[in-house]
Amino acid sequence: MTGSVATLSLPAIVEPDRPFLANMRALWKKWPHLAQQLDLVDERDITPCQPTRSGELSCQLAGPNGRPIWLHSRYDPQKEAERWARGALEQAEAQIDEESGRMPMCYFVDGFGLGYHINALFNKLSGEAFIVVSERNLPLLRTALDYFDYSDMLESGRVIIVTGTEREEIFKKLQPRSTLMMLGVVFTRSPQRVDGEFHGEVHRLVAEYASFMRSHLISLLANCMITCKNILHNLPTYVGTSSIGILHNRFKGCPAVIVSAGPSLKRNIHILKQIRDKVVVIAVQTTLKPLLAEGIKPDFVTSLDYHEVSKRFYEGVEDLNDVHLVAEPKATWHVIDYYRSRGPVSLLSNDFAQIVLRGTQAHHEGLTAGATVAHLAFYLAEYIGANPIIFIGQDLAFTDNVYYSPGNALHDIWRGELNRFCTMEMKEWERIVRNRGMLRQVKDIHGQTIYTDEQMFTYLQQFEKDFAKCPVHIIDATEGGVRKQNCHTLSLHEAAERFCHQAIDPAKFAYRQQLPRFDDHSLQDGLDQVDQRIEEARELKQICQETIDLVREMIDLVDHQDELNRKMVRLDELRTKVKRRTEIYRLVMFVSQMAEMYRFRQDRALELDDVEGKERQRRQLKRDIGYVTEIKNGCDRLLTLLDECRERFETEMAKNEPETDKINAGELTIQ
Repeated sequence: MTGSVATLSLPAIVEPDRPFLANMRALWKKWPHLAQQLDLVDERDITPCQPTRSGELSCQLAGPNGRPIWLHSRYDPQKEAERWARGALEQAEAQIDEESGRMPMCYFVDGFGLGYHINALFNKLSGEAFIVVSERNLPLLRTALDYFDYSDMLESGRVIIVTGTEREEIFKKLQPRSTLMMLGVVFTRSPQRVDGEFHGEVHRLVAEYASFMRSHLISLLANCMITCKNILHNLPTYVGTSSIGILHNRFKGCPAVIVSAGPSLKRNIHILKQIRDKVVVIAVQTTLKPLLAEGIKPDFVTSLDYHEVSKRFYEGVEDLNDVHLVAEPKATWHVIDYYRSRGPVSLLSNDFAQIVLRGTQAHHEGLTAGATVAHLAFYLAEYIGANPIIFIGQDLAFTDNVYYSPGNALHDIWRGELNRFCTMEMKEWERIVRNRGMLRQVKDIHGQTIYTDEQMFTYLQQFEKDFAKCPVHIIDATEGGVRKQNCHTLSLHEAAERFCHQAIDPAKFAYRQQLPRFDDHSLQDGLDQVDQRIEEARELKQICQETIDLVREMIDLVDHQDELNRKMVRLDELRTKVKRRTEIYRLVMFVSQMAEMYRFRQDRALELDDVEGKERQRRQLKRDIGYVTEIKNGCDRLLTLLDECRERFETEMAKNEPETDKINAGELTIQ
């Protein structure tokens, strides 16, 4: 599976039997874009090589000071590469994951050179471990592929060559192996010492992606239960409220202002009040109260946060008839319940909810999943057809050394902690320094240096990616914060003069009177579906328990293969039963993310330890017990949530029973 390094004694690049074609065939299979780039390299630009004392080749490139630097040893490049590869593995051993006891699966190398060190490291790796190499010198890369046969290594797909610093292109290449990157990345230094600025930038981007994936994994594992709980608690509302379909292109060509809670909001909120009737106002939930305090009632408010503290953003607000809440079903049910009795609510489509409700007519339109309520507000603005889409309060940085705008609802939450030793300014500063290890410098709208953190920087990247694909005008009228790519930077006053000339036709908002607040006719169908899922989860749990008991017996039969094979027949029957229950299995996996992680780690351990024969069988069976146990535990968690969901349906249905039915049921006492 590994390519062997050829040793040549002649420096001239005139050999008729080069391995270039074999390498190119491998590249066209796995990395066609890179193959196309290398195909365009003129042979006259290929890097000259010289033989070393060992007979292998090395070459020189200009270093940082212009002086030539040898990329590999002038004596024995292969020996140098072997020594370097051993050092890389020792570095990996120092990063062994404490929980799994396994080494990282991704190795970053700054520079391909002639490939000696890459090939040496590749030969020492096993399983799915892979290498990311930064190398933008295409003539040098072409030289390596001209002289040395790396076709097996390239065709494996486990060597990713990065030739540019475009973030999206790098992330696209890394995405298929993102799960492996969650286990850690080893950042090595190659023998060559040229083009340091380029390698440093790629290093930073790879580290950024790895950090994001680890954070995503931690967030996924930590929040999967509360997310599923929120969705199931919101299921009666999901069944009984309208989709956002009525909003599609309803405000086509109308300017929309998205109001976020950044510190610069104080600079132009008064301008928004002046143009209120000329724009569609979409507020993130943290700005609802500050806007109402200024006499500005938004047309829409967005919500997706799972924590019940979000209810504080709405408490005390009663008149919401003209403010349409658009929320993801994963938003806390405390917000949805509170809002539903006060204003129109639409929940977006959700896979988990649809699987639970399969067979019912609870159809909901969806939007792109947003990382924040501001992203969700932007996708809503696109959906309603707004043009231009104007942002205010979207700093994504610590403008004026604070995080939130004055009067933000989060300040109300903090207010109970304030005293003469703890001021609002101190709370703001605590919010910033809490993530001081992730602070970074960026340029603000005036070209000056300003601080942001990794979280907000990730949000910025998502916005810039979204802006690049959006066909309408995007205007950043925040008047502060980080400078954003793929949009126009204007003040809100300038944007208003240019785009906000006439009042929005009131007829466009008439749908709010036609939108049923809550339709209870589908509640019984929804409850019936929940009952079916409960029964299916119980059946799956029973299959899991039978499987666990069977596999425990099989472990003791590894030395008796005939008996083991007879048990295997029954195991296959149980696996078939699970496969027939695809939908309930998917629901269990939503609440049991650790099951897949457990199996992933155990499979990697088997590959890395290179266990064979009966010992491998025993470890595979033990792995299966652990995996199925996690699924069984997931069934228990899902059943708990479904029982709670059932109670929510029954409570909702009881609210809508006729009074005579309650009297007959003995639930109403007549005085």
